[in-house]
Amino acid sequence: MNDSGSLRILPVGDIKGDFFVPSFQRGYRWGEHEVRQLLDDILDSAGATYYLQPLVVKARTEGSWELVDGQQRLTTLYLIFRYLKSSHLPTAANTYSITYETREGSKAYLDSLSAAAAQTNIDYFHMHRAYQCIEDWFEGFGHRSTHEATRFYGYLFANVKVLWSEAPAESCSTELCAGVNGCAAR
Repeated sequence: MNDSGSLRILPVGDIKGDFFVPSFQRGYRWGEHEVRQLLDDILDSAGATYYLQPLVVKARTEGSWELVDGQQRLTTLYLIFRYLKSSHLPTAANTYSITYETREGSKAYLDSLSAAAAQTNIDYFHMHRAYQCIEDWFEGFGHRSTHEATRFYGYLFANVKVLWSEAPAESCSTELCAGVNGCAAR
């Protein structure tokens, strides 16, 4: 990262702002395996620091962030926060939003997660399935689900971290993305 970009470690619970996913990125496609793996890894960390892959962002002129890399992770984390708030922790905060350039209505869909609407759009379908996976995973704790949800929420603020990589505003997003594991093709 050059002098006008920055890197820092950021707890997942401290991610905030409005994120914009540009059209060159693929839609949300994490399946049950990836979602469960993330949930299991965070739980298995048992309160030790756990690092997720980087989030590469670029400041936009209106104050939001362009999400250059990390859309699958950030969307899944959003769904986890949404589940925790709606099912176990009504005062839990979700301090960010995601807008998808080529998937109009996805920001609103993330707030509703309607089963009926999930059948109208492939991205909604995958978001809905990921949310169902999160529900099933927490329900697997039975009578301890609220306890585990509370503990998990704490991990997101204290122990789960991302490398927040802020690219210089003048940098080309598609070139940055191609340099991050070829994400333009994903």
